[in-house]
Amino acid sequence: MGFVEEEKFVDTLVVDSEGFICGRVESFEIEPDKIMMKLYKEVEEEKEVIDVEKLKEELMKALFRKVSPKNEKKLYEKVKKDLGLASVSQVGEAELAEYARMLGLEVPIKVVKVRTRKSVEEPVDLELMECKNETPLGKCLILREPWEARRRGIPLPRPVPYMGTKDIKGRLVIDCEAKIVGHAEKTLIGKPLGLRIAIETVEEEEIVDFEALYRELLARFKKPKKLIERVAKDLGVRPEAINKQHILTWAERTGIPIPRRRERKVIRMTTLDIPWTEIKKIGDVVILKRRIEDLRSGVVPTRPPGPMVLVERPPSEPKPLDLTE
Repeated sequence: MGFVEEEKFVDTLVVDSEGFICGRVESFEIEPDKIMMKLYKEVEEEKEVIDVEKLKEELMKALFRKVSPKNEKKLYEKVKKDLGLASVSQVGEAELAEYARMLGLEVPIKVVKVRTRKSVEEPVDLELMECKNETPLGKCLILREPWEARRRGIPLPRPVPYMGTKDIKGRLVIDCEAKIVGHAEKTLIGKPLGLRIAIETVEEEEIVDFEALYRELLARFKKPKKLIERVAKDLGVRPEAINKQHILTWAERTGIPIPRRRERKVIRMTTLDIPWTEIKKIGDVVILKRRIEDLRSGVVPTRPPGPMVLVERPPSEPKPLDLTE
């Protein structure tokens, strides 16, 4: 493997030999006779939070009988004044909720899904690592043992099950060298059954950082009201109709530098259809039997007398039929 800095292991996805996700690398514990990987998992949980947008609408209806950008500014001013706050910037979610309760209004609640990080209690011995790799989609490490399957009490050994599109779609696909290559897209009907894989990569694109622009403009105009009035006047638009695009257009026309930031996006490059027999394991992820480069080039393994060699795929080999569309 060579030597790798500890920091380069952090956040690596760890998958056991059965395709079940153990977690991601958090840190290492170096003991006298072994090196242990401490892992964490990202858990999605439902959480009740205040529906701020709906709360503002209810307050505007109660106070001004109408919902509008102009009345939203009046609402913040009124809350600041009635709660004895020094600045409008101090009016946040908690202050709006407190003010609604003062008026006898019910505070609207919504359920959101949040991702939280939880440490995995049991560390993993680094000696269990089979292989490690990295692609633009992320870093991955495959263990040589069914570490997570045992933790979950899953019966072993497990055959590779057939699955319909509904069950396999969206699962991460990893090749035999621990390269994350994309996601399972759909099951293909044929003899043998087939799997369509979406081959993906990550690209960066430059986008407008509106939040940074807005902060710069507020530093010039001091108050949102003055900014909106200026934009409305220069563009010939009613103040209450001003939105983000109006502010951006105005800034560009007046020669104000537009701050930008880079954003990473997953790009679907192409698809690859493979026979089900090329799947090594299906757990939380799909592990392939071979390197993605070999599968994409169309070479297939044969076993004549002597060592294994690779030959070109014969034209007569049956290919899975896509009957799902």
